[in-house]
Amino acid sequence: WPDVIYELQAQLAGWPHPVYIVGGAVRDAMLHRPLKDVDLATPIAGIKLARQIANQFDGDFFPLDPERDVGRALIDTPEGRLLVDVARLRGADLLADLTDRDFTVNAMVVDLKGDLNLVIDPLDGERDLVRKVLRRCSPTAIASDPVRALRAARQSVQFGLRFDPETQSDVRSAGAQLGACSPERLRDELIKLLSLPRSVAALRITDRLGLLDVILPEIAPLHGLPQSAPHQRDGWEHTLAVIEHLTALMAAFSYTRT
Repeated sequence: WPDVIYELQAQLAGWPHPVYIVGGAVRDAMLHRPLKDVDLATPIAGIKLARQIANQFDGDFFPLDPERDVGRALIDTPEGRLLVDVARLRGADLLADLTDRDFTVNAMVVDLKGDLNLVIDPLDGERDLVRKVLRRCSPTAIASDPVRALRAARQSVQFGLRFDPETQSDVRSAGAQLGACSPERLRDELIKLLSLPRSVAALRITDRLGLLDVILPEIAPLHGLPQSAPHQRDGWEHTLAVIEHLTALMAAFSYTRT
């Protein structure tokens, strides 16, 4: 873990309730990926704890979702600004919270007030991460939030995971429900997908799963659409080639290159 996690552990020693690191931060730590944001869960007073973290680190705070008791703290670290979201547990206990999440690789937990090297993993997310499998947390995980179908396509490419059969079936079934989802959430997931270094691979998977027809119906007519000479690809393949070249150009001219 980066130093800021140990600082958080020390600062929250006096918090009277359990505090858990949940979700992507645990997954990314296991994959030795940089930590850009941290999700914390506590049985009560998520907003209050987020405010306390912001105050202790001289950072910024705002209530992210008052109805669900979710707060956000933005704190500065030597590695850059860290986003810390704190939420009240979903359900009666930790297991209920994890079962309500999307995929098992995102449902691993570390007790922030305990041993930071001990992973709490009742849904076998670590095994799935090792086996490179993307598996839903419950039979209703995707149907209850169809936007997770788009997230599945993105994360399968982002982390090199293959769908287990039940998850793939649920992702396909969720496509018809995407039209009823928040346009802002669909936009955010699509932007994350297009931001991947292998965005074309993610678009192909999303298209094969029948998800793009719902959120970008303009794409359907591109399949099999002939192009004038000298083009040899149909409209869809031509579009993917353009995206691939643009991705390469953006990487070549990125401000992060030295």
